[in-house]
Amino acid sequence: MLTLDRYLLRQFFGHFSIILVILAGLYGMIEFLEKVDSFIEHGAGPGYYLSYPLYKLPLILSQMLPMAVLLATFVTIGLLSRTQQLTAFKSCGIGIGRLSRPLFLAGALLCLAMLAGGWAVPWSARESSRIYEHEIKGNPRPENLTSNLYLRNGKQIISIARSVPSQNQIQGLTLLDFDKHFKLARRLEAPVATHQGHGRWLLSGAVERNFNPSGEVTGFARHSEFIIDFGRQPEELVELWYQPEEMTTPELLRLSTRLESEGHDSRRYRAEWHLRLAQIFTPLMMVLLGVPFALQRGRQASLGSGVALTLVIFALYYLLQAVGLALGTASLLPLPLGAWAANLLLLLTGSWLFLTLDS
Repeated sequence: MLTLDRYLLRQFFGHFSIILVILAGLYGMIEFLEKVDSFIEHGAGPGYYLSYPLYKLPLILSQMLPMAVLLATFVTIGLLSRTQQLTAFKSCGIGIGRLSRPLFLAGALLCLAMLAGGWAVPWSARESSRIYEHEIKGNPRPENLTSNLYLRNGKQIISIARSVPSQNQIQGLTLLDFDKHFKLARRLEAPVATHQGHGRWLLSGAVERNFNPSGEVTGFARHSEFIIDFGRQPEELVELWYQPEEMTTPELLRLSTRLESEGHDSRRYRAEWHLRLAQIFTPLMMVLLGVPFALQRGRQASLGSGVALTLVIFALYYLLQAVGLALGTASLLPLPLGAWAANLLLLLTGSWLFLTLDS
């Protein structure tokens, strides 16, 4: 790597680190002030005042990272311009495209950080929500509230009165088996079923009825214990596994695929999956916007103007993102287009500004 590249990368990551720490600190402070009354009201122990922000930290960093990239790009280019280094580089025949190359490399590296955040951030959201909702406020876990659940499992329809995955148990099970012409072939009922591992369930007090194609009962049996394999783990027998933002990218894809196979609406989870992919490339979009905006300001590029510009860009970005997702979830736009609309607009705007720069 050339000396120039190392110099610009060192400048960028120096500014980026400081800005990210400041933004994360401000975000954390606001979050703490919003929650502190609830902590006091529910008598939270001293340890929660430290553990909750620590569990929340990966989520905060991921949300502040694109903003820090844009502001660091603006500050880095602005500093080069104010100290006349930009003029010196130009006099040596080093153009804007060559100078911006290390910044785009930094943006690509931070895209990888966003990709890794696809595992850390959902864990952060899940654990911080668990601490706040269940350990501090004392609310019951969502899995203990799942009831009246209906699933389609191939040629089976499963009805569950109550599901308690933490105990590996379901209650009020009714399983309907259909033949290839979708006529009822068997009805199996059990008050309690316990998971035995690998998708196998032990039904207690089961009642089995068999039917012929005309719907007449051809068999009846009672079983004190009955093993059945319908390939479902306990965590798959809940109405809501986790909130979409609390799931990793592979989990979102698997769950949305399973919901579609069961005849349920999976747009909420598929929208989050597309949005998660779009957010991975946001740091590159921020570099693409930050370079031409800083160059247009020239020597007037200051931290204050960078902060103002960053706030305006992100207000518009999140507004477009919310509108695009709403239209995509409502099927008024293709879901991928709705999730990627804000990024595509940033790409087009940044590319136009970059290509029209006066070299």
